[in-house]
Amino acid sequence: MKYFLKAYAKVNIGLRVLQKREDGFHPLKSYFHKVSLYDSIKIDILESDKFEVSIKGNESYMESGEDLMAKAARFFCEQSGIPFKLNIAIDKIIPSQAGLGGGSSDAAEILLALNNHFSSPLNKEEIQALALKLGSDVPFFTSGLNAAYAEGRGEKLREVEALSYPIVILKRSDEKMSTKSAFALLDERAICTNSIGSWPLPLSEWQTNYINDFDMLQECRKEPEVMKILSLAKYNTTTGSGSAQLLVFENLQQREAWISAFKCSKLTFTPFFGVLCCNS
Repeated sequence: MKYFLKAYAKVNIGLRVLQKREDGFHPLKSYFHKVSLYDSIKIDILESDKFEVSIKGNESYMESGEDLMAKAARFFCEQSGIPFKLNIAIDKIIPSQAGLGGGSSDAAEILLALNNHFSSPLNKEEIQALALKLGSDVPFFTSGLNAAYAEGRGEKLREVEALSYPIVILKRSDEKMSTKSAFALLDERAICTNSIGSWPLPLSEWQTNYINDFDMLQECRKEPEVMKILSLAKYNTTTGSGSAQLLVFENLQQREAWISAFKCSKLTFTPFFGVLCCNS
C-alpha cells in the first residue's frame, strides 16, 4: 500500500535551557510551532515475513548510521510484533542540523503512517513512548499539535494557540550544529535560566520575552551585517539549537520589504519562505 506524507518542520519560539539532569538530558521550556516547510515522503508498505527497510533520497544523511526513519520503523515492528517491508522515497527539503526538527518529523510521520496502516496496534501512549526513544523533538510531531508549550526534554506538551505570521528561515550551507554539540557548548557557559513569556504575546514583545539561550552560540549573530538584516524583522532568533535563523513578520508587506533589503545585502544565506502554520 502506497502513502504520500508531508513531514513539517518546527521552530522554537523561545528556548530556555535548565541545568543538566543526572540522566544527561537538559530540562527545557519552549514553544514549539510547526511551519509550512516540509519534506515529501512516499512510502510503500508490503507484506513480508521479516522486517526490511529501504530508503532513497536520504543517502547523504545516512553515512553516520541508521536513518531515523528506519529506526522508527524498526521500533514499530518490535513493539507491535508485525513484520513488513517498507520502501521509502524522500524529497528532502528541510536542511539538516538546522534546529528545524526535520529528521524528527520524518521519523514521526513513518511511525504514524505504520500505525494507521496496521489499524492502530499501538495506542497513543505507546506511540509517544516510542517517539521519545527516537528523540526529544519526535513526541511533538506525533502529538498532532500545531503549536505547544513544551517542558521536560520536550515531551511534556500542552497545546497552545497556533499563529500564522509570515516567516523567513535563513541557512548558510556551511553552518551546521548538532544538538549534542550545542548543548555541550551551552554547558560550558554555565547557563541556567527558566523565564519565558506567556503565550501568545503581541509580536512586538517577542524579542524580549521569547529568548533562545542558543542565540549566544551562533557565530553569524556576531556579524554586524547579519544582525542588521535580522533586526529588520519583528522577531529574530536561532531555530532550536541552531544553526539556522528564524525571522517573523507581522504581514506579507513587511516581509517583501525585508526581501528587498536582503537582496541588497549580499549575505551568503539561503532563504526559505513560509508561515507559522495553523493547519498542516
